[in-house]
Amino acid sequence: MDAPGWALGDYLNRPLRELFDDVASGDSVPAAGSAVAALGALAAGLTAKVARRSSSRLPNAAELAQRADELRAGLEPLVTADAAGYADAMAAPEGRAAAMAAVSAGTASIAESAAEIAQLAAHLALDGNQNLRWDATAAVRIAAVAAEVAAELTAANVGEDDPFPRACSAAILARTAADRFK
Repeated sequence: MDAPGWALGDYLNRPLRELFDDVASGDSVPAAGSAVAALGALAAGLTAKVARRSSSRLPNAAELAQRADELRAGLEPLVTADAAGYADAMAAPEGRAAAMAAVSAGTASIAESAAEIAQLAAHLALDGNQNLRWDATAAVRIAAVAAEVAAELTAANVGEDDPFPRACSAAILARTAADRFK
């Protein structure tokens, strides 16, 4: 039997089409957690781009770009890790609660990173390179959706137990940033 797509190695080292195909497959993973980690990483990339191209307007543009890069670097491995963690949880009924708690810690981290990305991108949309305002606004909105979905996934996995409060707070911060651009 062939290994499921997520088990073939880190998605960062494979063609993007493989992630798309695997998400669309009949396998249980990768699913929403992997998708929101990828969305958050893309929003961080857009944020970094806008920051880099805002140096004439913002004296701290390089620091903003660096922070967006750090957030992206933290999200990228979660695309694969979420799938692997969820698969492990489903395969081990006796340890499912602990495995789901670990998966939920990852989705809460996605929510927290995405919230910070939304806030950085909102700052850039207002004060950065106005030729890239729509890219920054897109990053805000994408990051907010990633944070909200990650919080919902956390709740689905652990209810209102830890780490849900962290994820919920992050989603609220992200939504507040996005609501500025409706």
